[in-house]
Amino acid sequence: MKTLALAFAALALSAGAASAQDYRIAFGDLDLGSVSGADAFDARVNAVARRACRTGAPLADHQCRARFRAEAMRLLPGVRRDEYARARGGRILAAVPVVYG
Repeated sequence: MKTLALAFAALALSAGAASAQDYRIAFGDLDLGSVSGADAFDARVNAVARRACRTGAPLADHQCRARFRAEAMRLLPGVRRDEYARARGGRILAAVPVVYG
């Protein structure tokens, strides 16, 4: 099964130092080109991000989870990232051009 292996350093506010730890997220069993597959991938990433980002400070935790999600997306193979983007692109309701001047 294909998995993402993230070596992610979450800032430990109490110790004032970053500690790197490995996290794995399975994605090989998902159809990332479908909305349900992309949703399942998001749920897996978010669950692991919540475990990785427990500093005790809500804003720091939120920022850490956002960085974690961005790193997970960066590590997806290009083809799988494109599939995911297509699934997420289907949620755009309308694209309205903006004309200035």
